[in-house]
Amino acid sequence: MNGLLEAFLSLLYPENVACCICGEEACVNEERLCASCAAGIRRCTLPPALRFADGFAAGLIYSEETAIAVHRLKYGNARYLAPFFISFLELPADWTFEAIIPVPLHKRRLRRRGYNQSALLAEALSERIGVPVREELIRRTRNTKTQTSLNARRRARNLRGAFAASPEAKGMRLLLIDDVRTTGATLSECARALREAGAAAVYACAACERERSD
Repeated sequence: MNGLLEAFLSLLYPENVACCICGEEACVNEERLCASCAAGIRRCTLPPALRFADGFAAGLIYSEETAIAVHRLKYGNARYLAPFFISFLELPADWTFEAIIPVPLHKRRLRRRGYNQSALLAEALSERIGVPVREELIRRTRNTKTQTSLNARRRARNLRGAFAASPEAKGMRLLLIDDVRTTGATLSECARALREAGAAAVYACAACERERSD
């Protein structure tokens, strides 16, 4: 079924012709964006620090334009958007890590959705920089309610203790990856779990970062 759906979506949104974001206009640049969407995206250059992480980086500012693409990657099985997002992600040259870890979904949500969008991003980044993906190093222990309507404090409380890291993380230098950082609660809680398991360093990154008003 997934193969048929992917083929159908490829007909609707040909990845080499249609714009990656709107999926309607013809792409006009090497980033595979139409002129309108290209004008609406911005790179994230100075994201704020992330609690429990040794550093944080993001590719794009989460805007009206990028939200469309994130939604298609997350819910529309538009897997080819993972390399698109990774193409904007620049990691600091002084970061050294030996494995990439996608933020995990709970097994129920994974079964319902069929895939983990963060794992797609991890695989795309792995292919680009040659560092392996180690999904087994962290797991989600609770199926938390959606974070969409929660403020920063409630997000943090909702996720407390929701992740458990493998003992194999001890002594390792690791990179977490997620699709969007809103308040940072999810990545922070993952970083905390890896730290408690003895990780030597934990960096984090996201395809998109919500712009701060302060």
